[in-house]
Amino acid sequence: MGMLQPSHGQYIRSGSQRIMQMVFQDPLSSLNPRLPVWRIITEPLWIAKRSSEQQRRALAEELAVQVGIRPEYLDRLPHAFSGGQRQRIAIARALSSQPDVIVLDEPTSALDISVQAQILNLLVTLQENHGLTYVLISHNVSVIRHMSDRVAVMYLGQIVELGDAQQVLTAPAHPYTRLLLDSLPAIDKPLEEEWALRKTDLPGNRTLPARLFFLRTLPAGNPRM
Repeated sequence: MGMLQPSHGQYIRSGSQRIMQMVFQDPLSSLNPRLPVWRIITEPLWIAKRSSEQQRRALAEELAVQVGIRPEYLDRLPHAFSGGQRQRIAIARALSSQPDVIVLDEPTSALDISVQAQILNLLVTLQENHGLTYVLISHNVSVIRHMSDRVAVMYLGQIVELGDAQQVLTAPAHPYTRLLLDSLPAIDKPLEEEWALRKTDLPGNRTLPARLFFLRTLPAGNPRM
């Protein structure tokens, strides 16, 4: 995204930052409170000076319809919208520069539970219509299961398991992934007292392990490790 410079190593991009956009966790704090919604949606184009004001307004109306915002609301400010509507506006803004990749940083965690599914289904529809690739960051395993083709499980900044979503979420190879999946409540799965009180091998984040995380619990000889 070009927002931060890497502290070490290197990254290679195609020469344009327009191919990537982001949708942030808190839609209210990511929207300029002083701009009308149509200007917020087309802000990437205004920064890049790629089109006239009339063209940007027309694009804002088109994208607003796609994300479920009524075009007659485009002159309102962000505070006039609900949390779910603000996230729809943020999604429309990400689409305005026609990116190939959109990074979704916990896109539903700040929203009311009643609108989370609506936003996720909207993202799926937009992905199909625009041919998008999503990089989804979430702590909600149910969201990951619904949205993802491939999954990378991270612990303390390190990837501990990577693979096909179906394989990782149904037959996890790493103990931390199994802990995440076992923590999900299920109607047909009673919570056993022994499991609820089980001590887990979770290293702290102040002193990182010198070797592999969960070293004592890793299954020996597993090729996915």
